[in-house]
Amino acid sequence: MHGEVGSSTEGLSLASGATSRWAGSPTLWMATILVIVYVTEAILAGNILEPDLTVVYPFLQVNQEVWHGAIWMLFTAMFLHADLLHIGGNVFFLLLFGTALEEQVSPKRWMITYLTSGLVGDIAFLLLGGDAIGLGASGAIWGLLAAAGGVRGLVGMIFYGGLNIFSGGGVLAHAGGLLAGLALRYSWLRSHR
Repeated sequence: MHGEVGSSTEGLSLASGATSRWAGSPTLWMATILVIVYVTEAILAGNILEPDLTVVYPFLQVNQEVWHGAIWMLFTAMFLHADLLHIGGNVFFLLLFGTALEEQVSPKRWMITYLTSGLVGDIAFLLLGGDAIGLGASGAIWGLLAAAGGVRGLVGMIFYGGLNIFSGGGVLAHAGGLLAGLALRYSWLRSHR
């Protein structure tokens, strides 16, 4: 009987306007956005497993186009994925590292970390990637890991980097995002002193 009262009280508090931890989770919101974008991309291309990227070409990071003024590609490319394995891997690691960072920073700082790491990763890919084409949230996700785990998180990344399962040519974006996440982590730690 006591358990029933507790569960009905919990339900009432949620119904009266309190939000659950999951509803306010930037990690879950970002994962949802990435999945929605991928499904939209797949529907437009007519293939859920490996969409034809020509349908999203204006939003990929095409380095030659960015050098000629298509700056938006540095932002939009971090929301696109090449195939089901790519989106699956990135969402898995987003959920893993993003929730770890949520326990340490505000949602605002989480979002700053995600977007800054993604942009720095894409800029690194632009500067060092030649005339390559890139896409994916990996740079942002590596930034979340670095911000959540600091130097200790790098030990795990050495193993992950050795596996390099989901990177393709994105090692430069991963490294850029990782460095941005570390820089943000230590900047915030200093501001708390």
